[in-house]
Amino acid sequence: MAECTNLKDMKPVLKNTLIGCSAAYAVIALLILLTTKEAATGIGLTGLLLGVAYFFFGLILCIPSGSRDIGKGLLLSAGLVFLIGVSVCSIFPSNINFH
Repeated sequence: MAECTNLKDMKPVLKNTLIGCSAAYAVIALLILLTTKEAATGIGLTGLLLGVAYFFFGLILCIPSGSRDIGKGLLLSAGLVFLIGVSVCSIFPSNINFH
């Protein structure tokens, strides 16, 4: 299997997925840095809304043949955002101490 040595060698779908996930998590990281601990719900909702937006824009962009690679990348990004978001949100409540 050939290795990708730089961004130019990547397939367009993989490149768009990487860019989409990086942008989503950059927005969430920025919100984490700018808010307090009480804003965790807003940060979770931001991830959810970004995932939904990626999903719908990905579906729309998969229809025309010229932007199909971008649509596939957005759909994969939405799936990764949902997968990681659900994993983090399901682990987080188990670490809450109500004492």
